[in-house]
Formats: sequence, structure tokens, C-alpha cells
Amino acid sequence: YSMKKPPLNISVKKRLAIILVFFGLPIFYCILWFMLSQWSFHQINKILIETVSQHRISAPLQLTRSGFPFSISWHTERLKAATSLLDGELSLQFSDVVFGAPLFDPTTLNIRAGRATLTSINRKKEISWIFRSNALNITINSAVFGKPRLLFELENVVLLQQEETTPTADWRKHLVASKMVITLNQTLQAESPTQKSALDVSVDLKGINLNPSPVDYFSDIKNAYLGVNIIGFLDASNVSSVVDWRDDGGTIEINKLKVDASPVSLEMRGTLSLDQELKPIGAGTVLVYGAKEFIEEKVGTRDISRTEGLMIQLALSLLPTKMNGDGKLSIQIPITAQKGKLQLGPFMITELFSIVG
Repeated sequence: YSMKKPPLNISVKKRLAIILVFFGLPIFYCILWFMLSQWSFHQINKILIETVSQHRISAPLQLTRSGFPFSISWHTERLKAATSLLDGELSLQFSDVVFGAPLFDPTTLNIRAGRATLTSINRKKEISWIFRSNALNITINSAVFGKPRLLFELENVVLLQQEETTPTADWRKHLVASKMVITLNQTLQAESPTQKSALDVSVDLKGINLNPSPVDYFSDIKNAYLGVNIIGFLDASNVSSVVDWRDDGGTIEINKLKVDASPVSLEMRGTLSLDQELKPIGAGTVLVYGAKEFIEEKVGTRDISRTEGLMIQLALSLLPTKMNGDGKLSIQIPITAQKGKLQLGPFMITELFSIVG
């Protein structure tokens, strides 16, 4: 004898609840995702227009939705932007670009690109520079006084130069870096009647190789950092605007330049501007750490003779020294840029050229 199970008696309310859970909620989620993605599209356009309104950017943006179901982003295969630079042109091309606007931070725009190429062309001398990266992340934050803060993170950076703008000309490699982080932050409003605008710029590099190196034996650098403050509104689109900036007292304050090329490391602070020929002019102080160890190493590898090493050590011993907070002793050397030459103490490092080529 077997007992029959009573039939399931599901109420109408429970059936509606089940239908809502399994069918209604996914449809509602899809509609909500679509609405939020559309909102993010408007935020992307808004921040881009506010940030690069003075530049030529490919518009309208041909974007496609992506990220469903767990994220919201917009994607485009290629994006181009261009602007004037010192009467030449600076163009930026992205490939495989993804835009994202965080829902809880509508003032921030995140941009990821699989590849980025920055090209600078000097029309007068037909010299092209290419700044290329295999990966690029950009963060734009426009929350402070409506002035955007830009953060660029790049990997495998290569700087190339071409003497003539022809497809057959060879590109010369000047710099390779495994990682670069650039931050730009405008601290004061340009329209302020009492204070000049100021732009804080910091550049952090890792794994650098210079070719050629401006100083012998410094072609490979582990880390480098540059922090500068540009005083005055600098419009670099044409030469006359740069001249106006200079004549109005515009300067570049080098708050910190640090180079780690173990066993020697350098720190520098100074002020920079432009002379009448638009060549860099300025002065500062360089602190050199590990100079003794560096010279001993080069004598040991026979890059310099023992006599040369002793003469250099004697010359360095005549320079003033300074102890930092960690108890490390450094040599203080004045650095000057004037009359088209960059000098470290009495030694000329390299010639300086006009920014217009």
C-alpha cells in the first residue's frame, strides 16, 4: 500500500513572486543597466568636452556599450586628438579604448587604451617625435574648482625621433622606460585677478635607458622623478604666447628632480625660464650621493684611469657637502643654464637649443 502525495498547492501570490524573481528582476536589471550606461555616456562626453574643448578631438565619439552584466563602460577601436604646439602640431592616437565613469564619483573619468602614440611635428625643420606606449590609463578628475586633474599611467614607453617626415626615414630611439606616471593638477584659476595660475606637474619613471646619455655612464637609470610648478598661464600652442608668458614673469620651479643610477644618485632643485633666443635659462643646486663609490667602481672597471679617478676625487673634495635627514652625505654642485649651455659646476654637460628648434 502506498500513499499518494497531495498535489502542490501554490497560491497565486507565490506564483507571481516566483515569476517576478526569475523573469521580472533580470528584465529590471537590464533596463537599469541600460539607463546607467546611458548616464555614463553623457558623463563621459561632458568631462571630455570640459577637458579638451580647445583641442581637436574626433567627434562625435563612435562608442559601443560594453561590460554587461557586471560593469558599465564604453568602447571604441580608435580615437584621435590633435592640438597646436609651438606653431607645430601635437597629435594623440589611441587604439582599443575603454571609457568608464564611476557611478559614485561623477566627476571622474577613467580611460584605458591598449596602445597610445603621441606625435609632435615641428613644421619649420620637419622633425617628428613619437612618444609610444603599449598600455595607457588616464584618470580625469574635475572636482576641484572645475579644473581637471589628469593622471597618466603608461607602460613600455619609447621616445623616437625622425629627422625628415618621410616614411623611409629611420627612427632614432632616444628613451625607453618600463613605466611612466604623469600627474597634472591646476592649482589656481587662470582668471584669478590677484594670483597667477599654477600647474603642478610630476613625472615618475622606472627602468629607463637613455640613448645617447647626456652624461657618460648614466645610460641606465633605475628610477627618476620630476616635480615642477609652472607659474603663470602658459599657452604652448604658439611661440608668441610662450614669449608673452616669459615676459609676464612666467617661470618653472623645479621642486624636485631625483635620479637613481646606483651607486650614484642625484637630487636637484632650481628655477627655469627662457632667454631672448627662447633657450632655457636658470640656476639650481644638485646634490650628488655616492660619488666616491661611483668613481671607485669606474676605476675598478677601467672606464677611467686611476690618475683620472684621483683627480676627480680631489676636485670633488673641494666642493661643499651636506648631510640629509637619513645621515647620508652629499656633495653640493651648482648647476646653471645660460648662453645655450648646461653646466654642472665648471663642467659643460650639453648644449641647449631653442624650444622652436
